[in-house]
Amino acid sequence: MDFRERLRGIIENLQKSLLHLAYPTKCLHCEILLPPSSLVLCPACASLLELASLDDRCPGCFNLLEDEDSLQCTHCSQYPSHYIQMAASFDYQGPASSLVKRLKYSNQPYLAKGMAALLVTQLDRLQWPLPDALVPVPISFSHWIDRGYNQSALIAEELGRLLARPVWNVLHRQSGDFSQAALNLEQRRQLGGKRFQINSRFCIENKTLLVIDDVMTSGLTLQRCGEVLQEKNPEALYALTFCRTCFD
Repeated sequence: MDFRERLRGIIENLQKSLLHLAYPTKCLHCEILLPPSSLVLCPACASLLELASLDDRCPGCFNLLEDEDSLQCTHCSQYPSHYIQMAASFDYQGPASSLVKRLKYSNQPYLAKGMAALLVTQLDRLQWPLPDALVPVPISFSHWIDRGYNQSALIAEELGRLLARPVWNVLHRQSGDFSQAALNLEQRRQLGGKRFQINSRFCIENKTLLVIDDVMTSGLTLQRCGEVLQEKNPEALYALTFCRTCFD
């Protein structure tokens, strides 16, 4: 390495250190200070990112089974899912929930890349067939204006690159739709009406689709998406989210 290359390296390291002093990097979960060029989570918080188990979950909604001998939860036994299977990479707690909140509410779209890589890890465990396309769950226009992006679409785009699969914006959200974040489980389940429409320029007949969202709570949003997609006769539907909020 010649003198100029060594000097360039010293200057780059100095710039990173000065930038760190002006804008100290913090762990996105516990918020302790991190050294320059470190990851977004400290080692302790990163070690808490444990993939959600697959053995004790309902395949229809990925909620924890009440009885380990049951094949599906009580709700899904009464109301069959539109999907072959639904799953999530993490439970909505700890560092995983912090990543979702930072992506969703703190204008940090770059987090979608690492989150997509974690989805691939769970997909490998699930052993689902490779989809023909990925379909992100759309957000309302007001939320898009507020955030400047659809967090689920960002995750889907990064996941699509990793899987070498296209992302189809098949679904369109009806105007006037609202967030369910403040609603409890029973209120979510009582919501009715057709909240999504199909973009007619996409032909999904006989296609295997993987629907992507950031968080699954009651699973109602994904089921509404599945209901609309089924009208166009896809071969199979699967749904994967970054996190799953589990209810008792």
